[in-house]
Amino acid sequence: MNRARTWTCVAVAALSAGLATGCGHPSAPPDQWTVFNKWLYSVVTAPGGTVNVEVNIVNPDNEARLQLRGAALESSVLEPIAPVRVQASQNPAFYQYRLQWTVRATGAFQASPVRLHMDLATGEQSFDLGKAYTRVAAHPVSWLDARIVPGGESGDLSHTVHSFDMQFANTSGTPIRLLGLETAGGFRFSKTGYELNQANVPGGYPKSARPLTSAGVLIPPHATCNVYAEFNQPSGYWNQLVQVAAVLDKGGVRGEEIVGPAVYTVDGFQDGHPPAGYPALNATS
Repeated sequence: MNRARTWTCVAVAALSAGLATGCGHPSAPPDQWTVFNKWLYSVVTAPGGTVNVEVNIVNPDNEARLQLRGAALESSVLEPIAPVRVQASQNPAFYQYRLQWTVRATGAFQASPVRLHMDLATGEQSFDLGKAYTRVAAHPVSWLDARIVPGGESGDLSHTVHSFDMQFANTSGTPIRLLGLETAGGFRFSKTGYELNQANVPGGYPKSARPLTSAGVLIPPHATCNVYAEFNQPSGYWNQLVQVAAVLDKGGVRGEEIVGPAVYTVDGFQDGHPPAGYPALNATS
């Protein structure tokens, strides 16, 4: 397999206002930049479908700026189809850069490495971001109307159980059977349940949810179905990008409806500093 690389040179003129200080000369930020890695990318897509991959880089020194010249996402599985987008933001806890790529899954892969390559004023550096599990749906469909979709969660290191909740509406005149949620790999849902014709999705896994068995649940015409799922944070991964397929049956025809993506990320830290497990970016030498 050929390793795909997308390289974006960031023009100094375009970013000078956000990335430099002083009289036209960039200041040297303290060596406190941290790259959020330990990502699990578990993505089911339709042929040609895309998802957004992001990398956060933070510094608790709000006055610092990162002298970024370019960045590349290196993967033979998640192929970038557009240049990187760079967003800079500031909050009371830290200064942050967010690098975003729109990527396309190139096929079915398990635990394929994904890396970040950066070009700074101080030189080039590379980091392991995590592993990608991908699959392209054989029979993608759009039979259900997703009224509420999973968005994900963020929090601190103590939060290890994630919810994946959604609401489907059958706007057709034909019953549709939901058989389950299928992932690309890397994790499993510990439990999956449903409720028919509930007005809202409460969030989390309600006690009133009925277990979704292998027989599935029949969604009548013009009915709604809330689906609730939970999974434990996979070992070795703090951050997850999850997109799954809802396996459906309509009149004896099987199809897969893409659901997601949802992003789960550890971005809350008790002392304001990311843990030692996140790699430090050397931006000063």
